[in-house]
Amino acid sequence: MGIPIRHPLIDEVTPHVVRIDSRAVVVRLSPPLAELLARPALGGRRFVLVTPDTSRLTIGLRAALVAAGGVWAVTTPTGFRDGITGVERASIDDAVEAPVAPPGQEADGSQPAASWEQAVADTTQLSIDVALLHAEAHDTVLGGALEALADAVSGTKPLVWGRTEPLDHVWDRWVLTQDARHRAPVPSRILVEGDRLSAAVTARVSDDGIEETIALTVEVPGGIEGLDRAIDRLRAALAELSRRSTPTFALVLARVGEPDRCLRPVEYPPPNPVALLIGAPSVARLDLDSRDFAGEQDVVVVGRPAEPAYLLTLGSAASSGWERLNDALNSVGGEPIDRRGRRDPHAP
Repeated sequence: MGIPIRHPLIDEVTPHVVRIDSRAVVVRLSPPLAELLARPALGGRRFVLVTPDTSRLTIGLRAALVAAGGVWAVTTPTGFRDGITGVERASIDDAVEAPVAPPGQEADGSQPAASWEQAVADTTQLSIDVALLHAEAHDTVLGGALEALADAVSGTKPLVWGRTEPLDHVWDRWVLTQDARHRAPVPSRILVEGDRLSAAVTARVSDDGIEETIALTVEVPGGIEGLDRAIDRLRAALAELSRRSTPTFALVLARVGEPDRCLRPVEYPPPNPVALLIGAPSVARLDLDSRDFAGEQDVVVVGRPAEPAYLLTLGSAASSGWERLNDALNSVGGEPIDRRGRRDPHAP
């Protein structure tokens, strides 16, 4: 059988962690790193990517790390800090433990025990998470929703795509769709870049058809001054998407980010939810009616007449959308979400 050879990117294996070290200024999803993160971690251990605080992660690497159940740990003089939440950790094994908050602080780590650097980035972005359902048909082509949403926000379009970074394929919806078909039934995950946009797209075959999920971040032209106009254009694009195809869900967050859309280990201002789409399949599954929402909620019926979807206005450049979002989720029986876009651990 021979002796198993440790993957060359593994720097340490502890009782709880498979450690991967990088000192790169920009840590990308290289082919060897993508191959490692796609493996089951040894003995139930979790992957921990360890970097100095001068490093930043691409959206593609962050998506792959999250999909693998991994953690980003940043070295500090006393140990480590979670690169996303800022929670301090004494050891590498502690990095994968659930946060335990001191009295008066959030258990999800949104208020870390120690102060950490505040982001100085001033690029206004819209982050759009959308899931669509396609018929498993010969003429189904992926990527159309991504194109439409990016164009609505900033008039930009995808330029390149690939499975690892740097991306090595010119954007071509037919080619990437054929690539996904050849990999089926294994889910297909690709990364996309363009002028002022980054995205991760996953396609998988289910009993209902082809499920396409998109996590798209687009820079808003004109910064905060142009945000409300971009939100209006995006809401119109979501309404048109509901008429032409079958989205199941979409959530749009306005946020401050880096010009290159990478993530640094600093504290960013909380994102602001600005739009929510409950697509026709979700409306049918939940047996929803527009009257299920409170009267003060701004709900527009979109989609096809026989297959309605609901588009809700949440926040704006001048107002927070968190209360409206959680009111909407309460209306449909969903779980509240905290201000970092995660399920509220204190919800009843």
